[in-house]
Amino acid sequence: MLTVQQAVFTVESLISKVQQQKQLMHQLVQENEHLRHEIKQLRKENEQLKYRVQELEARTNKNSSNSHLPPPIF
Repeated sequence: MLTVQQAVFTVESLISKVQQQKQLMHQLVQENEHLRHEIKQLRKENEQLKYRVQELEARTNKNSSNSHLPPPIF
């Protein structure tokens, strides 16, 4: 059986562990929010790049009659 002193020590260590876990969870929530924002930005950039590729492909197709020339520099 635990002595009072051992029980107090155990409760204190549990409280400490709970506080550490709370801090860790807070950090993970912040990191998750940051990553979600970054993903949103990357998806937006990806859509812009897809659109740009489509524009460039369309421009290339229009100039197929001069395919012997090097592509224009943008």
